[in-house]
Amino acid sequence: MDDPVEEVFEEEARPGERQPTRKLASQGRAMSLQVEQLPQVGGGGGASAASALQRRQIIGRTGSVDAGSFPDGEAPMFNKRKEFIRLKNLQTGHDAVDTLHQSGIMVCPVACTSQRCVGSMMTPSGGEQRPKRPHGVVRPREEVEEHARDFLNQYYSSLKSRDSATHEKRLAQVILEIEDRGTYNLTEKELAFGVKTAWRNAPRCIGRIQWNRLQMFDCRHVTTAKEMLDAIKRHIEYGTNGGNIRSAITIFPQRLDGQNDFRVWNAQFFKYAAFKQDDGSILGDPSSVEITDICKGLGWKPEKEGPFVTLPIVLQARGQPPEWFDISDMNLEVEMSHPEFEWFADLALKWYTLPAVTNFLFDCGGIEFPAAPFNGWYMGSEVGRDFCDDNRYNVLPEVARRMGLDVRSVSSLWKDKALVEVNLAVLHSFQKANVTISDHHSAAESFMKHLDKEFSVRGGCPADWVWVTPAISGSTTPVYHQEMLMYQLRPSYEYQEDPWKIEANRKLGDRKDRFKRFAMVVKTFSRMFKTSMSRRVKAIILYASETGRSETYAKKVGELFSNSFNYQVMCMDEYNPLELEHEQMVVIVSSTFGNGEPPENGVEFFRVLNDMVTSDEDNSQWLTNIKFSVFGLGSRAYPHFCAFGKEMDRVLKALGGERVHAVGEGDELCGQEESFHKWMKLCYLAACEVYHIDGGDKTLADRALSSLPPAWEEKMYRLKQEAVAANSSPLTNTEALGILHHKKTATATVKHVKELQSVGASRSTILLELKTGDSPLLAYNPGDHLGVCPCNDSTLVDAALSKLK
Repeated sequence: MDDPVEEVFEEEARPGERQPTRKLASQGRAMSLQVEQLPQVGGGGGASAASALQRRQIIGRTGSVDAGSFPDGEAPMFNKRKEFIRLKNLQTGHDAVDTLHQSGIMVCPVACTSQRCVGSMMTPSGGEQRPKRPHGVVRPREEVEEHARDFLNQYYSSLKSRDSATHEKRLAQVILEIEDRGTYNLTEKELAFGVKTAWRNAPRCIGRIQWNRLQMFDCRHVTTAKEMLDAIKRHIEYGTNGGNIRSAITIFPQRLDGQNDFRVWNAQFFKYAAFKQDDGSILGDPSSVEITDICKGLGWKPEKEGPFVTLPIVLQARGQPPEWFDISDMNLEVEMSHPEFEWFADLALKWYTLPAVTNFLFDCGGIEFPAAPFNGWYMGSEVGRDFCDDNRYNVLPEVARRMGLDVRSVSSLWKDKALVEVNLAVLHSFQKANVTISDHHSAAESFMKHLDKEFSVRGGCPADWVWVTPAISGSTTPVYHQEMLMYQLRPSYEYQEDPWKIEANRKLGDRKDRFKRFAMVVKTFSRMFKTSMSRRVKAIILYASETGRSETYAKKVGELFSNSFNYQVMCMDEYNPLELEHEQMVVIVSSTFGNGEPPENGVEFFRVLNDMVTSDEDNSQWLTNIKFSVFGLGSRAYPHFCAFGKEMDRVLKALGGERVHAVGEGDELCGQEESFHKWMKLCYLAACEVYHIDGGDKTLADRALSSLPPAWEEKMYRLKQEAVAANSSPLTNTEALGILHHKKTATATVKHVKELQSVGASRSTILLELKTGDSPLLAYNPGDHLGVCPCNDSTLVDAALSKLK
């Protein structure tokens, strides 16, 4: 639990002096937030700002302080003055005071408190947020009026005519319209100002510096899906602009009754389909599985399946059934190549050039627009993530293998090296095709300029540090070192529920009938699930870990065993070892710590079992009911490799357990993940066989290995003369080794070999003396690492090769 919040207040300032500084700091945190009492700055305010002051959160990059909720509309010890946040740039030492978060209507988008921060969640909820209105319930009139007043204050302030006769007349007109029908209509100029300001207010966008150049297409007049399609085509044509991307937004009719919305069902104008294969894998973009199924259900039949098939766009007008339309002919795509690696083009990767977000709700002046597709342009690392993320196209292993990187251990940083090259290929390909794209360094620098300007113009800038910091090389960009304040202003772009989920609920009927049906489904499913699970063999998967790697592996075991067993994954320190005798299948996954010792969270578990083994009592039959298998993690750089895993295997066997598969060993320095997946597959199949479970299908186990690089590939271990240098003289052994290992190599003669360890020692240390011939490549200093490749007898080699393919 976090430490209690410590409040420190300085004395009141004398007349004419700077206002006193108050600090709200959480003990033990890396950063304290400085709150200053300053004169009110910025537009908006009035009753709305005062209301916002009573209930708010102060949120920083490394911590948060909850100012709480105060009764009777008064904040104790705050002297009824506005309080602002001082933000520091940790790289330059400069700081700035954010006053904007106290202006106008502020929506608190996170549910942080002094005990926890949920700022890194995708869509935080609860806390100080207003309860989410159920779909179909329109915004209350008094809330619409409050938002309308605030928006018109902002609009007329931008025209430098706030509180003018024109402002007052327009406000009176809007209030009458709200009283009459619960809503009102924005003028086209007000709407244009709103969409630009919403982009300006978007805390998760790094490219806001262009907010004032956003092109709006006012399509509030459309009535059908076909008219929506025509408007979207115009948007795509304008935004794509032959590759010279222009930011644009299209606004469709506003929400009136909550039942007859206009919606774009896709998350983006362009996205690639996901085709489920018989072996459970996905061909295409795995993030599109749901929308692909929906498109097929609506009647879409793709001409062929492939990794880059453009999905149709699904549109819904006035709450009518959705319709799909093919817009693939408007999708400008870029084929990927690399400035240095010619083989990169062989991967046949490509990507669409217009990143248009279509599933956000535009909230402006109390009016909600559920269909407001918006586009900017790509930052290279966004496309890089689409290609490289495990749950997307996952091209990193293949790129790494083609680069000749050692993929057997993550400590070789092969993922990092391959990721950089993929991002470089994306930037190179877009630039080669003359398509607008920015790199993450330039985008970060432009955001810092935007941040400085926003502080000087309106006293602050809402920003979500977690999202603004680029996904690659974050600490090398200036935004990484800038403290940011996370809050959300109106107008804004908001997440909203997927339309197909709304449609599914609507078809269930009214709320009462829906609840009854839902309760019946849950009850029936629960009964069936309990019956099914009770018939399954129980499997307990226990782990002990210092770094979390064993826990990750244990959960993977659980995912595989869930196909056939009633499984549970637990840490050893959460499990009572005396309960083992009541288990059926036991799987142990553990690392080794220090000099062959168990991790801290496995010490007590092992002590209890080992005491039973060494006890004077005969406990050799205590675990005769269980079957078990153990996987140990370790590093051969240490003398006691996987010692704790081997000890767990020993004590379980000594207590009467039946080993279904031999203890597995994973070397951190060489192919640990590959060794683990192979052991997991064999352990699962062995357990299914022992318990006569029909679900022990090898296909299920094979899926666990589908994402791994192959254990052996000819191109990684064999060198063909024509593949290296056609029409050249044969390679020498030294040259061939250099190419295979991507290292500079030299030839040396062995002078002397001496074993330094005593006879019977558990390990071997060899003193090797070499005659180098004064080769500069073999200038060896203490602490250097040297790889030695002994030459085999050519006769023996030829004989071995004759037996191989």
